[in-house]
Amino acid sequence: MLLLIKSLLSNFFRRSYAKTASFTAQVGAIYTLVISQDGQILASGGSGGVKLWNLRTRKEIRYSGTNQDLYGTVSCAMWIKPSHRATNVLCYGTGLGYLIFIQQNARDANFQEICAQRLRDGREITCLAWDPSWSDGGARIPVGMRDSIVQVLLLDSHSKLQSVFAGRLNKTVPKSIAFVDHDEIYVFGLFDGNVIRMKAADGTILREHHCSSVIGYAAVNTRKRLVVIDNAANGFTLYRLDRLDAIRTYLTAPPTVPVPKQVAFGEDARLIIGGSDNGRVYLFNRKSGELLEMLYHSNTGLVQAVAVRDVDGRCIIASASPTAGRQCVSIKVWARNYDLQKTKPGQQLSVLSGLWATIQFIAPFLFFVVLGLFSFGVGFGVARSDNLNIVDWATNIPQISRLCAMLQERGALAGHPFRAADIVKTRIPDSEQVNNIPGPIAETLDSLNALTMEELAHRFMDLARMADNRVMDEPDNVKALSDKVIYL
Repeated sequence: MLLLIKSLLSNFFRRSYAKTASFTAQVGAIYTLVISQDGQILASGGSGGVKLWNLRTRKEIRYSGTNQDLYGTVSCAMWIKPSHRATNVLCYGTGLGYLIFIQQNARDANFQEICAQRLRDGREITCLAWDPSWSDGGARIPVGMRDSIVQVLLLDSHSKLQSVFAGRLNKTVPKSIAFVDHDEIYVFGLFDGNVIRMKAADGTILREHHCSSVIGYAAVNTRKRLVVIDNAANGFTLYRLDRLDAIRTYLTAPPTVPVPKQVAFGEDARLIIGGSDNGRVYLFNRKSGELLEMLYHSNTGLVQAVAVRDVDGRCIIASASPTAGRQCVSIKVWARNYDLQKTKPGQQLSVLSGLWATIQFIAPFLFFVVLGLFSFGVGFGVARSDNLNIVDWATNIPQISRLCAMLQERGALAGHPFRAADIVKTRIPDSEQVNNIPGPIAETLDSLNALTMEELAHRFMDLARMADNRVMDEPDNVKALSDKVIYL
């Protein structure tokens, strides 16, 4: 019993990322998410063009892009900081081959277009990169296109694009591209597993590799000389960048459809963070391969777009998923201060806010644990295991009961039956039962916001399922105590 409680507690408290924002974009699909270098602005791109949000105020930022409908669907995007500009610049490519640059103006903090150009034959731009080490003025940008074209462009100080070189690959369609060591470019081919290394000055191919898996998406960490790839089969695979030999694979639930999902490094490359087609964002320990956490985005569905940004010891994660039956996409943002020594004085308030959100989140769970101890006669007689266990108390809380019932109706537990599912039998407590909840506990629950309660309901049901699975695996002498097990 103590081992069971210890396992549940350790699993619960491992949850360290707090949800900080949630947005709804009135578009049919989002294919890319990017967070600015300072962690203040989130940009999304898809069928409805570009949309921007201030992550501090949680308000949408205006972008006066009058030609967005003409440019086509946004296929990829990135934030850059050219040496001749002091403000954020967003660069994005579209399905009709347009490369657009927009900049935040100092007067009203809105964004305006500074450069737009259609490249070559107007085929889809599939990937972009930026060379932050470029110091000769402007910004050097490699671009990959659907017709196997790779080119390097230079955005000069007058916001004009100049071509450095352009060439066509043999059959390989670029899906991801990256600058490495200032003078080299790595191109990762869509689904064919090819990785091509070439000179950034003239496009001379230096070497070709072939990965042991297909490539749905790739993220490069030049400092660690690593690349992580969405293998479109069973998760994400980590490779050494120079030799392209596989180090390990981070297993996820098998995808139902082999759709490319974005993956990234986080927390100074300590984490591997990627999307899924089951409504979750996966967080793995890079070195051990252990699944540390799954961030809940939605009940089901594709979480294809994922963005990660490390800023002064704080890791920010954003994800996007279409909303079933509606022409809109939900965007959720999580954050964690993983290195307080790097946190700037101006961020202390956000650190305290995150701490308060964590306290709010775990307070009801601690209450459940206390009630569980009471049910074993620890000393206060509040509840006894023979007539009222922790599950009964939890479902007598209106918010938890309603959320669990709603989640079951929406199919959150479809195909995953467990005995503790009795907690979600759509029973809404009557007024007398509600009045029996101790006053301080009721006040605490009322103070929780809707996002926290929904997270708690999901976590509550996950822990209940874990408890049932653990009991099924125990020896017979432990099973005999199953009537006393507290299903969290």
